[in-house]
Amino acid sequence: MYIVLLSGGSGKRLWPLSNDLCSKQYIKLMNHDEEQENREKCSMLQRVFGQLKNVGLSENTIVCASSAQVELIESQLDGAAEVAVEPMRRDTFPAVMLSCAYLLSKKGAKEDDVVAFLPVDPYTTGEFFRRIKLLGDKIAASEDTIGLLGGVPTYPSTKYGYIVPEQGEGELLKVTGFREKPDEATAEKLVSDGALWNCGVFCFKLSMAAGWLAKYGVGVDYDKMVADYEKLPKKSFDYEVLEHWERIVAIKYADLWKDLGTWNTLTEEMPENSIGDVTWDDTCENSHAINVLGIPMVVMGAKNMVIAASHDGILVADKHQSSYIKDCLSHISDTSKYEERRWGTIKTIDNDEDNGIKSVTKRIKVVAGKRTPESRHMNHTQTITVLSGMGKLILEGVEVDLMAGATVSIAAGKTYSIQALGSDLRCIEISISKSKENA
Repeated sequence: MYIVLLSGGSGKRLWPLSNDLCSKQYIKLMNHDEEQENREKCSMLQRVFGQLKNVGLSENTIVCASSAQVELIESQLDGAAEVAVEPMRRDTFPAVMLSCAYLLSKKGAKEDDVVAFLPVDPYTTGEFFRRIKLLGDKIAASEDTIGLLGGVPTYPSTKYGYIVPEQGEGELLKVTGFREKPDEATAEKLVSDGALWNCGVFCFKLSMAAGWLAKYGVGVDYDKMVADYEKLPKKSFDYEVLEHWERIVAIKYADLWKDLGTWNTLTEEMPENSIGDVTWDDTCENSHAINVLGIPMVVMGAKNMVIAASHDGILVADKHQSSYIKDCLSHISDTSKYEERRWGTIKTIDNDEDNGIKSVTKRIKVVAGKRTPESRHMNHTQTITVLSGMGKLILEGVEVDLMAGATVSIAAGKTYSIQALGSDLRCIEISISKSKENA
């Protein structure tokens, strides 16, 4: 059985910590599952991958994401999962088909093998993944059948879609339909009739993908599919396949499951009321604060509030109102000032222009033993000052030793990379160029 984590989404629902480069599933605000010993903060991706590892499914897991997210995924999973790279964002049906082609072309999967797809951001328990494993076993023994995992509702939610199964007591329930985010009265009726929350998990044999692709003239070879990706419709897998397929079954999952898609739902699962340097006064109630700026934050009189401060901006919002944050961000730049790469991190701490001269100051960490890709900047010079650690600068093929206090300059047009030796290498990089008007 193979697992595909669909992780190509982008968004700003957790702004200012989330953006197109680092969407919500990569933000390290979560705690690991109770079955894991690691107590460091983790991302949704790391938490889910750890849960898959606990039930023996991680070795056959891949991630489907955009090229802009590959380095971040490899950094967070330490290279433990391969990435099927979407050439462009075209919704979940193309992403699912691309992942099937990757498994068949690159991973050596066979057509009779079963694959399960799931979003990377469910907040759930280890039992959720054990039920996925059981679902895979059921689908392996069937023909032309799609299997779903349905959560037993704990209340009539209007935020989730519903799976409508036939009445019955067996392990496998035949699915008769779906309902998307109903109103309150309809949700109550659905729950009373035995409908299940749609957890976004679906499972089928890889051989079925070829049939869904045939009408678009696209095969299951991964490299050819990448070239033909625009031929695939920009539709969700639900609309393209599930709503028209006759042989669909579901199994139940009756434990904790949440979609942590907003600040309001995320803070409900935070065991602490703050992360970072935050001081509260004793008049605050039911509020949460996340501060990654490295400077003090003082919160007074906050009630039902979420406060989040990052290098990209500051949010101060009522928890309920925070669900509508996207409506307020249309005029705000999506340029991220913090980037996580497979080799380390980049933090932009100043971006200024004065008298026709533009300067950008960044704080860079290269992880011990890692090396940055070769870079070449035609329009600006750079000065690198080492703060701590040891390493070397490879400049036009010539190695230069780096140690704390050392400063080196790199002229425009020169090719270079940096390698950390022994321990993490931390440095300040200042890039200077003329503005376009004065170039």
